[in-house]
Amino acid sequence: MTKDKHKAILVPLDFTDVADYALDHGLSIAKIFGYKLYLLHVLSNRHKGSEKEREAEERLNKIAEQVRKEHKLDVLTQLSYGNAYDTILEKADLFHVDFVVMGVHGKKGVSHLVKSQPYKVACRSQVPVLVVKEQHHHVGFHNIVVPIDFSKRSAQKIAQAQKFARFFGAQIRVFGFLSSENKAKIINKEALLKSVTDFFVRNDIAVTTDLMINPRMSWPDALIAFADKVNADLIMIVAETGNRFQEIFSKNYTEQILDDVNIPVLTILPCREDLVAEAEAISSKEGVISPFVDPLGFFARAADI
Repeated sequence: MTKDKHKAILVPLDFTDVADYALDHGLSIAKIFGYKLYLLHVLSNRHKGSEKEREAEERLNKIAEQVRKEHKLDVLTQLSYGNAYDTILEKADLFHVDFVVMGVHGKKGVSHLVKSQPYKVACRSQVPVLVVKEQHHHVGFHNIVVPIDFSKRSAQKIAQAQKFARFFGAQIRVFGFLSSENKAKIINKEALLKSVTDFFVRNDIAVTTDLMINPRMSWPDALIAFADKVNADLIMIVAETGNRFQEIFSKNYTEQILDDVNIPVLTILPCREDLVAEAEAISSKEGVISPFVDPLGFFARAADI
């Protein structure tokens, strides 16, 4: 990630506290990477020409002006109409942004049946989505958890984690989980984690490695527990969509993590075939076993966890 004045971050704002937290995180990244900011507010079509439209426009412009004055950043505003989910994805594509930074409200009980906008965006966006719930208390990210499984998508995660670690001077926490106590699976998992750890060591990035084995825990619960234990300030995962039956009756891993964790989560959609090829080329060149790694930061449910 080189500083590039043409690169940008999209921050949807609904003028709530969590949207303010998202803006705070977006500002931090924009200042470090030298990105411009797009501030987006979405209204329903029925509010066109209304007093609510005028108030929203004034509020959006006031926030933008304050950011320009206090942070010296290039800020653009966009007031749009329609479905928030579709509009965010549309504007992210239109503005060619590199990140979407969104605030999310916690959900409880059966309320997960109504999908949150951040969850929908995270599972459909073609660029990384940083989902936050709380205020940012420091600049950047310094303790990043990278969960690793046996999928090719883990390759993309490693390259993105490497970029973040270099920019923020962060420590990477490579994390693996098994719900099985089968010795062969444990040996394979340990070998995988070692290959990933060696990659970071060769690239002069501080790294630790942990493997949790617990038949009574789910993968998301294990990940969240580990992130809390090491005081992580960012988790990098792959967003998964799940089938319709699953979305109606149960939370998939992405949704469960976004619901239950309080630290920022960087989610990325499983990448296109050209990016998979790029990830495998990077991993092969660096001496990491290609099915074990991935450069944009992913996480997938494996059959043997």
